Amino acid sequence: MLFPNSEKQFNLLFEEHWQLLYKAAYSRIPDQVVVEDIVQDIFIDIWNRRHQISINTSIRAYLLTAVKYRVLKYLDQNSHHYFVDVYEMEIEGKKEDFAFSMDELYTQLEVALGKLPEKSRLIFKMNRIEGYSASEIAEKLDLAPQTVQNQLSRSLKVVRGELSHLAPMAAMVLLKVYSVG
Repeated sequence: MLFPNSEKQFNLLFEEHWQLLYKAAYSRIPDQVVVEDIVQDIFIDIWNRRHQISINTSIRAYLLTAVKYRVLKYLDQNSHHYFVDVYEMEIEGKKEDFAFSMDELYTQLEVALGKLPEKSRLIFKMNRIEGYSASEIAEKLDLAPQTVQNQLSRSLKVVRGELSHLAPMAAMVLLKVYSVG
């Protein structure tokens, strides 16, 4: 699927999706100016590359993925504003230093997701990456909403367990950054 080429089509795309992108970014970076810049940069980039962009998923998923990566990039470049790159935690009576880049954290999350069953991974990604609600996922996959909720709950337990070796704050931040809404 190609992005709209006309200015009118592009404006419709913007009007339909800017609030979703803003909310997704703001949930991770509670700074209106920064979030507005991120959303604006995404749409400027899309307009500039409109003749070259071809997507294999929904426009919504494409845009939310763009937000996720822009947010991760921003947090990685400006981590001192939101978390300390190296910080101390007292664990079992001794202090330990933890240093992680956002790339390392993202890689660890991808490994954890790889340990989920295929259906659970799909539901998790639809919810946490693409921003679909449990009821929307249930409808798309022809499942009961409670089944989707149960899968999400189990998936979160697995992912948290797999990331437990990370500093607790880093794991929490990563799961927050990775989630939508």
